[in-house]
Amino acid sequence: MIKTDATIEKLLTIEKAVNEMVTLRQGILELKESEAQRQKALEELQKVGAHYRVLLEHLPQRVFLKDKNSVYLLCNPAFASGLRIKPEEIAGKTDDDFYPGEWASKNRSEDQRIMATGCAETREEALEGDGKTSLWNTLKTPVKDESGNIVGILGVSWDISEQRRKDEEWQQRCAQAEEMAAHLKPEIQRLSEQLQIEVAERRQKEEELRAAEEFRRVFENLATPVVILDENRVICLANREFEKFSGYSKEELEGKKRWPEFSAPAEAEGTEGVQETFDEKAETVPSDGEYRLRDRSGTLREVSCKFVRIPDNQRIIVSISDLTHQKRAEEWIGSLEEKYNSLVENTREAVAVVQEGVFRFINPKVSEVLGYAKDELASMSFLDLILPEDRERVEMAPLLPKNGNSAPSHPFRVIHKDGRVRWLEGRGSMIQWGKKPAALYSMTDITDQIQAKEELRACLEPFRALVRAMDRYLFSLNAMEGKGERV
Repeated sequence: MIKTDATIEKLLTIEKAVNEMVTLRQGILELKESEAQRQKALEELQKVGAHYRVLLEHLPQRVFLKDKNSVYLLCNPAFASGLRIKPEEIAGKTDDDFYPGEWASKNRSEDQRIMATGCAETREEALEGDGKTSLWNTLKTPVKDESGNIVGILGVSWDISEQRRKDEEWQQRCAQAEEMAAHLKPEIQRLSEQLQIEVAERRQKEEELRAAEEFRRVFENLATPVVILDENRVICLANREFEKFSGYSKEELEGKKRWPEFSAPAEAEGTEGVQETFDEKAETVPSDGEYRLRDRSGTLREVSCKFVRIPDNQRIIVSISDLTHQKRAEEWIGSLEEKYNSLVENTREAVAVVQEGVFRFINPKVSEVLGYAKDELASMSFLDLILPEDRERVEMAPLLPKNGNSAPSHPFRVIHKDGRVRWLEGRGSMIQWGKKPAALYSMTDITDQIQAKEELRACLEPFRALVRAMDRYLFSLNAMEGKGERV
């Protein structure tokens, strides 16, 4: 028993030793890993430091670093060269080692002020060297540690002598230019005014030319014959339409033909008096006049002429409208209207124009179909005469798409004045009536057709019942014979 206890104790001791060895080994591994990380960070830091060192060494500006007591810690070669020392010799030095006492004291006071306020400052200073004076711009800024505490001053200086020289030269040239401009100002002003006058005159001429070209273009492309007469009533300008109207070319008209030459013999004396109306006052000019003018072939044509005097001169614009075509058109339109009215009034279809729900036009057939007089229908709503279940179909008919050029027809029911229901079949389309949209309806009374169909259906019903009875009988007969099929 004692031996067993001793064995257990030894085993426990061995286990403890093994655990300590494992812990120690793990600690060694962690130390090695930490050392590797530190070594890697150190190498990265050295690389960064090398980069900054290369940057500082090659900067043309003078760079220095001081501690909070204004003692130099380091500088770049450019700064050391200005002090005629090596960069590594700057450490531990102060401004007293390089500058006169008053200058050194001024630098220290400046350093302390910047570190006290925490704000960067710049200054310009003239430095003597190599027998010449140069101008330098110096920037000083406070340096802080990781905790944000100010621990020193970083300074950067660069030579601005050349830039200042260029600025002064530029200012001098500007002053010379201003002086020269002052001497030349009267001449420049005179030339400018003369140029403005010439430009204004040129623009005016260009505007006049454009206006003349525009007038000529519009004049030539007018759809009616137009001529311009001079004070002697000689045609000085004629457009293309007047060439067509008269049968003469421009070369034969302009500057050669006189207006009275185109008047009919019986009216020549009257047209000779046209000139006298264009003497003193524009309001004496006749605005319209009907004449018979003679073209090259001698044909007399009835026309309407409008005479307008051009302001500031005695020239006259004559605009001509050929009444021959107009009168023919009026006669043709009158004939069409007569035929149309006859057709609409005597057609077997009811024709109505409905605008904003009210009748605007009806033919006699509408009154016949609905039983109301024309005056009664003028104040009635079209939809109120239609059975409620058919109103939407009729109202939408003019808006439905058309198949080709024909509008689809729709049967609907209306209420006659005597209370009877009549069937109509109508077509609708949208039109303009009095410059407003309206619906044009063409309707046919199909009440007799509907009633005939109903009567025919009633007459055929007994025969249909007989056929159904025979069908049932034959089916039963076949079933009895074992076929079970209809015949």
